[in-house]
Amino acid sequence: MRQDYYDLKNQENKKLAAGVHVGALCRVEKFDPVAMTVDVQPLSKALDAAVYRTQPPVLGVPVALIRGAGFVVRPWYAAGDVGVILYIDHDIDRIVASGEESQPNTERNHSGDDAVFVGAFVPATKPVTGLPDEALVMGTDTGSLYIAIKKDVIEIKGDIRHIGNTQQEGRTDVTVDVTAAGVSLVKHTHNGNLGTPTSPPL
Repeated sequence: MRQDYYDLKNQENKKLAAGVHVGALCRVEKFDPVAMTVDVQPLSKALDAAVYRTQPPVLGVPVALIRGAGFVVRPWYAAGDVGVILYIDHDIDRIVASGEESQPNTERNHSGDDAVFVGAFVPATKPVTGLPDEALVMGTDTGSLYIAIKKDVIEIKGDIRHIGNTQQEGRTDVTVDVTAAGVSLVKHTHNGNLGTPTSPPL
C-alpha cells in the first residue's frame, strides 16, 4: 500500500514537472527589429497522450540584448535562425512595458506568454567558420566580413564605408580599399601617378 502511494506520488510529481516550462531551443519564424521581438517555433516535440507532437509557436517574444549606460549591441535575426528562449517565473507584461519593478499582472508561472529570447546557438550542421581565434569578433558566420578585437590589435576584414568625422591616433595598416568622398585610397593618383603605396602630399 505504501509503495503504491509513493508510485502514485512520483507519477504526480513527474506530471507536474513536465508541465513546468523552463527553456527551449527554437527556430526563429519572424523578427521585428522595431519592437525587438521574435516569433519562434520550439524544436522539441512534446509528449501528449503517448504521442510526440509539434508544440505551438510562441509569439511576440522579447529579445534580450546588451544595453546599458546609453550603449547597445543590437543583434539581428532572420527566419530559420536557431536560438534559446527562457520562460520567466512570473508574468512579465508590466515589466516589459515599463522597465520598472511591478506586481505581476496575473498569477501565471513559467508561461509561454512570459518567454524571453536570449540568443542564438550554433547547430553542428551550421558551424561558424573563417573567424580569427583568441578575439572578440563581430562578423558574418562565414568569415567573409568581420571586426576582431585581439589583445594587441583590432583587425578588420572587408570594405569600409565611413560616416562622420575621423580622429586618429596611432598606426593604421589598411589591407582593403577605402573610399572617402568618392576618392579611392588604393586607386587615386597624384599628377598621374598611382597613389599606392600612399604617396606624400604635394
